[in-house]
Amino acid sequence: MKVNVEWCRRDQNMVPKIPYFFGYVILKSNLSIEEVGNILSDRLFGGLPFGGKEQCLYEEVPAIFIEPFILGFNIILSGYGGFGEDEGYVLETRQDKKFSIDYVQSSHYRLDEYLYLLVKDALKDISEIVVERAVYEE
Repeated sequence: MKVNVEWCRRDQNMVPKIPYFFGYVILKSNLSIEEVGNILSDRLFGGLPFGGKEQCLYEEVPAIFIEPFILGFNIILSGYGGFGEDEGYVLETRQDKKFSIDYVQSSHYRLDEYLYLLVKDALKDISEIVVERAVYEE
């Protein structure tokens, strides 16, 4: 089996170019972050538990995450409950930083739409959680 690896020229050397995947989806709910995490764990992550709230991953925003990483991806749930404009949770997935090697070029790929469709389908019968597309500024 042949594997096609994308390469780029940098400093007169050939170095591999790897994809960097990341994505976000918004979840609106009056449930606690732990309750939403438990539902996501059961529906999407084979029961792997969210935890780490005491580690204060983000300075002023509560966050929980799944550990160990899944295929090198961080899975993080952060935010506050509610349905207001500035309320809600963010489910985030991104590659672990240890895979961001200095000598390797990366191409960034957003997974927002994929995550939206995946999570929306997984939670279609959970009326306490509304799934929304992530809106971001370029």
